[in-house]
Amino acid sequence: MTQMFDKASTMSKTGLSDALRSVSLVAKTNQTAGIEMVDFAKDSYAASSEAIKKLAGARTMQSALEIQTAYLKASYERLQAQANTMTELYRGLAKEIGAPLQDKTGFGVPAFFDPKTFFDPKAFLDPKNFPKLPGFPGAPKTLAA
Repeated sequence: MTQMFDKASTMSKTGLSDALRSVSLVAKTNQTAGIEMVDFAKDSYAASSEAIKKLAGARTMQSALEIQTAYLKASYERLQAQANTMTELYRGLAKEIGAPLQDKTGFGVPAFFDPKTFFDPKAFLDPKNFPKLPGFPGAPKTLAA
């Protein structure tokens, strides 16, 4: 009886430590993401103000269009780089948070989302798996009255 309580206590402590670790990882990742977003905003502001200065000094329509095209291209590339950075940041967070679950359960994430791992419809609908009740066809002879 005490073994059961000891196991429950150990599971509770490890579960709590895993939860606290996950919360800490989320907080750290969100802090890093915030810093990355602020840096992105600063870079975007600097690039846009530089483009506006260049546009103000443009003498012809052709040069203004070239300046604007270069700005838009650089802006798009900056946005793609920022999206990749954020994706990698949160992908790493998901791997870190999922690592304890993957180690303890003994199966990976693809197996977790495989429906046949938990529910096999053929086995579920197989009549051999239904309980045998007295008075019904196929019931054991010893239980039938």
